[in-house]
Amino acid sequence: MERQSRSQPDGCMNGTTNNQRPALSERMSFGFGDLAGNALFGITGAYLIYYYTNVYGISASSVALLMLLARVIDSVVDPVIGYLIDHRILFEGRVRPYLKWFSLPLGLLTFCCFLPLPLGSGGRLAWAYATYLVMGVLFSLVIVPYGLLPNVMTRNREDRLSLSTFRMMGATLATFLVGSSILPMVHLFGAGNEKLGYPLAMAVAGAIGGGLALIPFFTCRERYELEANASPVRVLLGSLFRNRAWVIVTIVLSLFYINLTAFYGLSIYYATEVLHRPQYFGGVLISMMGASKVLGVTCSPWLARHVGQKLTIVLPYILSAMGLALFAYGPNSSVYLVAIFGLICFFQGMTLPVFYAMVADSIDYGTVVTGVTASGMAYSVNSFAGKVAWAIGGSLSAAILGWGGYVPHAATQTYTARAFITFGFLGVPACVALLSALIILLYPSEAEMTRTLQPETPVEPQSI
Repeated sequence: MERQSRSQPDGCMNGTTNNQRPALSERMSFGFGDLAGNALFGITGAYLIYYYTNVYGISASSVALLMLLARVIDSVVDPVIGYLIDHRILFEGRVRPYLKWFSLPLGLLTFCCFLPLPLGSGGRLAWAYATYLVMGVLFSLVIVPYGLLPNVMTRNREDRLSLSTFRMMGATLATFLVGSSILPMVHLFGAGNEKLGYPLAMAVAGAIGGGLALIPFFTCRERYELEANASPVRVLLGSLFRNRAWVIVTIVLSLFYINLTAFYGLSIYYATEVLHRPQYFGGVLISMMGASKVLGVTCSPWLARHVGQKLTIVLPYILSAMGLALFAYGPNSSVYLVAIFGLICFFQGMTLPVFYAMVADSIDYGTVVTGVTASGMAYSVNSFAGKVAWAIGGSLSAAILGWGGYVPHAATQTYTARAFITFGFLGVPACVALLSALIILLYPSEAEMTRTLQPETPVEPQSI
């Protein structure tokens, strides 16, 4: 577990002491980190496949391979970052300085991913691989330390749920902004020329995103130090896989990213090829996803207090799967489609704060039940698993287009192509939701988690 800081390196403003809980302003500012991270990574998820295939002229199969290769590199990078944190090799074990040094480079590389250098086919492929892979490394250097901030800011489970709520408000607001602002900026700056519009829009997005990622560095305080651990990697990893709570929440959170990439990656294709709407309707759906999830996130703590954390995942996921069926088989009316999609995303938004509160709790739970402190490794492997799932989802989206015989710029797609797009956009998220609802039932009960992490707190045993 983390220990209370003795040196108070973050300073004690206005006479505050380390045992104080994070103020509302600090919890709110924490959310800007995921606003930035989700905006930058969400941009690549929502538009990079389309940009590569339809604007920069890279084949869908090459894009699918790129997504998987990036995650292979992450399989090395993320655990290395966790190792650096656990062994206090950089920044004396502090996590905030990572945000200071790597936030702006992350924004720059996001822009570079959409910079269409005038190269031959091989050169374009090399440029795409280089920029996307480096962007993934920088994302790890920001998001892994950022994700550990709740563990060093507070030990209180309610505070962690509150931090996760503000984090997810930032993340879902990012989804809304990605859907509502990127394509209009592309059209505004490019005036019909996507090779000009995309890099200019991403220059703006990269600069803003990099700046927002710095806010938690300046505003959040590390009240507790993560304990140094000299154990070798195999011991750290072994302790993780003996931690049932961490394994379960990592699997379910990874499935969420597959769900998200299906919505992001195929929204434009579904809007144009299946619904026969203009391209911007895909952006409308993404915007509705962000706005609805913000509402769901704000309702999450209330639901968790009444039914517990696990049912706050199970019930909304079942309802979202039912909503996906209504979306697929209901009338082809813009108002109906936007309303039902908003309802689906509202339910999914309710699960998000609980996911990340569970991640923070499961890390400390593992320290208690295994006797090994592996906070950095736990979050880095969790982050890696999420990005592998993101890559699988992105590759699956690209592969679904190929399997269905999608032809870029074709006047009309075949029935098979449209059916595959529909399955990818609606069927995959429905399957993921139902599978996640089953798996999360294996997570330790609320009573067990409270007894383990806050033994001084009286609890009422719950049935699940």
